[in-house]
Amino acid sequence: MTDPFPSYLIIPAEYHNVVTTTPTTTRRIIPLAAGRPALFPAFEAHHLPGTKFFDQSVIRDATSPYPLMLPTAEAFAAAMTALDIRPSDILVVYDAYEIGTYSAPRVAWMCSFFGHDAVHVLNNFRVYVDLGYPVSSGEIAKAGGGGVTKEPGDAYSVATVPDPKRVISYEEVKGLVGDEEVKIVDARITGRFSGTQSEEDTSLRSGHIPGAVNVPLARLLDETSKVILPACTLKDIFEEAGVPVTNEVPRSWILTCNSGVTAAALDLALSEIGAKGPRRLYDGSWMEWTRRAEEELVVVDTNS
Repeated sequence: MTDPFPSYLIIPAEYHNVVTTTPTTTRRIIPLAAGRPALFPAFEAHHLPGTKFFDQSVIRDATSPYPLMLPTAEAFAAAMTALDIRPSDILVVYDAYEIGTYSAPRVAWMCSFFGHDAVHVLNNFRVYVDLGYPVSSGEIAKAGGGGVTKEPGDAYSVATVPDPKRVISYEEVKGLVGDEEVKIVDARITGRFSGTQSEEDTSLRSGHIPGAVNVPLARLLDETSKVILPACTLKDIFEEAGVPVTNEVPRSWILTCNSGVTAAALDLALSEIGAKGPRRLYDGSWMEWTRRAEEELVVVDTNS
């Protein structure tokens, strides 16, 4: 069976129609709940039937000093094996009802980065529940435990070469500061971006990378439902932020945030708009930049 979903971002009706009409003997559709351990009880309370929990606190580079860096290809494959996910599965990633949209774009982006073929983001679970579609409650499988059983031969294959064109390092970002052909877009809240609001860890500097523009995650979402807004609205939001998106002028994009999570929502939004040019996610994001960059490379908007 080919991937039955029409686009990367899918609405609840599309998800419901596919899962209720697809024969169980065909390619598996796996709902993937995205988040950290604090959200596990919320997902156990209500989730899409058949859900597995993608624990971002486990599936990461635990050796890095920065919080949510990409794991190795081997560690990612091991986590997918623990979840009994196969490369042929169709993944639909979603956030908890209480959250709306936050981690799902990052988890979907990561799965795609490591070569998973069919990945989608549900827009979103809150709307799905409010529309009265079926939900389940109780235990769900998670990496590192949760009652998952596997048959021999079910190991998830390791991506030989994750897509290097989709990430960018601190050194590369630093080398591109001031390049007019590159647009740096930051998804953090405005106060942290401007430097007028302190970081949670007050020993860290707030501010932003020189030349960056601010498109906070909240701007991309409906205020009530927290769904990702339509492409035409997203395009206006980027335009208002000083980043015109046209199909005629390709540019290089660097997407950043606090720890590499909500930058993936920027990537999704630009994809929905149809933005041209390579989009690279700065995995270390502000948690790396603020610790490593020289003082002149941390911009504070004192007039904000």
